[in-house]
Parts: sequence; structure tokens; C-alpha cells
Amino acid sequence: MAPVTPQKLAQTRILDVDALARNEVDLRAYPHRHLALLARPGLTSSGVTRLMEGVEYLSQFGWELVNVTDISRNQFLYAFLRRR
Repeated sequence: MAPVTPQKLAQTRILDVDALARNEVDLRAYPHRHLALLARPGLTSSGVTRLMEGVEYLSQFGWELVNVTDISRNQFLYAFLRRR
């Protein structure tokens, strides 16, 4: 897949955990203090593990977890993070 452009990320403020795992994003130029990390459930998992792996990874770069939720019935999980 194509890398996530800084412009798209700044506009949506949502980062797919799979793009993060594939190293397709550079958050150094991200202009906002808050970010939503999105995980879709897989065939063998609920997505919680992948979401928390992403949260743990981003914590190394100054991001801290604020909240986790699922939005409506789409079964997507979101972790909301704040840059320290």
C-alpha cells in the first residue's frame, strides 16, 4: 500500500494501525496534539491486540493513551492518544 501522506493524516487525524505496523507513516511532521488510532478486527482476533501494540509503539515517541472505544456497530476499535 501507499504511504500515508502527512496531509491526509493531518486532515483526518485517524491512523490505521496496519499502516503504522507497515511503517507507512511518519508522525514527526504531524501538526496536532491528538490522534486516533484505528484497528479493524481480523479473522482470528478482535483487533484489541493490534491496537494495543500500536499504542505501545507510539508511547516510545511521546504519545499517551487517553481512551479506547468502539464506534457504533462497525466493530472498529479506536484508541485516542495525546502527544506529551
